[in-house]
Amino acid sequence: MSKQKKQFLPIALDITNKKILIIGGDEDAYKKLKILQRSTNLIEVIAPKIINWIKNAGVIYHEKQYSKEVLKDYFLIYSCVEDPAFVRQLIRDAKEAGVLLNVHDQPDFCEFVSPAIYKQSNISVAVSSNGEDVYESIRVRNQLKDYFENYQLQKQLIAN
Repeated sequence: MSKQKKQFLPIALDITNKKILIIGGDEDAYKKLKILQRSTNLIEVIAPKIINWIKNAGVIYHEKQYSKEVLKDYFLIYSCVEDPAFVRQLIRDAKEAGVLLNVHDQPDFCEFVSPAIYKQSNISVAVSSNGEDVYESIRVRNQLKDYFENYQLQKQLIAN
């Protein structure tokens, strides 16, 4: 029996006043934090060891071991931990808590994936590859970014 390919629905979620948790304290967690900070400041990080970039990023961080009890306080969870046993336990814990989980670079374990996003004012463009080709999503997003920025420049030139 072959494993069914995951299908992700690109949607925009209301995250107003909803906390997001990043589990992990390394550079991957920092990169995810910087992306999320484009949309919200209600982000917390938990890990036994947290790099200084995260500590200086203006978010709440907890330098301690993860425990499943913390999950109930969050709307979305991003895991940036590569330990397979930990990921398996986190998947069970997130399901039990009814919280959506994203596992960094492992779309087979994700309940949602984050698209490559270009945001300007109230317009957001999201490009998703169904979790299969992040770099292609980023390349297409960058092409759209160039298009929109050129469009805005042309609009300004015409207005003047």
